[in-house]
Amino acid sequence: MYRDFRPGTPLDDTFSILMVPRKRDSPDDSDHVQHYYAMTMSKCYRATAGQLRCATCHDPHVEPSEAEAPAYFNQKCIGCHASKICTLPLEARQQTTPADNCIGCHMPKRSTREIAHTSLTNHRILVRPGEAWPEEAYQQTTASLPDLIHLNRVPGRTDDIPALSLLEAYLEISDRLPEYLPSYLKTLSQLEQSDPNHASVQLALGRRDLKAGELEKAIDHFQHSLQLDPQQPMAYTYLSEALAGRGQITEAIAASDKAVALDPFNGLLQRGLIDRLIAGQQYQRAEAAMEQYVKEFPEDDFMRKMLAMAKE
Repeated sequence: MYRDFRPGTPLDDTFSILMVPRKRDSPDDSDHVQHYYAMTMSKCYRATAGQLRCATCHDPHVEPSEAEAPAYFNQKCIGCHASKICTLPLEARQQTTPADNCIGCHMPKRSTREIAHTSLTNHRILVRPGEAWPEEAYQQTTASLPDLIHLNRVPGRTDDIPALSLLEAYLEISDRLPEYLPSYLKTLSQLEQSDPNHASVQLALGRRDLKAGELEKAIDHFQHSLQLDPQQPMAYTYLSEALAGRGQITEAIAASDKAVALDPFNGLLQRGLIDRLIAGQQYQRAEAAMEQYVKEFPEDDFMRKMLAMAKE
């Protein structure tokens, strides 16, 4: 749990940060919320044997304004590079906006599709735009963890990551990178033998059987998971899907009701309940659920059209 963290203790004791290794043909735009990783790949970080830190340039108690930022960070750069002032002629540096701006040239911003109206700063501190990644970027896996990078591993420790953490990581990654599915299934198989009475393991086993169409087995796993930990909205949602697949619509609606009660502002769970109510021909409740959903998620054009059709 995040609340288990105590200042001064290694972050890895609370949770591990894992990343898919870079490939040589990867596009150079994957720095979303990876500022620390990008910084560790900078020549500044590597040349100082890792002495560069976030706090080297960022004072947690001071936030310079947009107008103040260039001069503020110029002083940070000059603090280390005083003996090697920028080789670009002063006249050329004065042509930038704002003028003579270290971070504007060496830490350029780019727009992001992930978050509207925001930009990301490249913390790799490039000498020139388009600079190739260092060779170290392709040599960060280990024998004990050959397919992931353990970003916050404590120096001197091995990659002894709990299997439950790996299970969660592989599940999330395999949703977008199917080549990680075998690692996920292998880890799940190991946990089925070593830790079968953990709620997360039973939930994962249920998802596996649900995907395979083995609905009865899936229902048993989901119910077992909820006996171990009844505060799992997603377990109720998957249980609802499995029950609906077996034609047990009344029970499926009850499971979806519990999911929404546990996580009332989750649009995915609300849509699941609406689907079950329509399947169960409980149209009055379905319309009320759609009205509530549209009130909370007005951007969902499809559901607004569905609600309009229901009212006609």
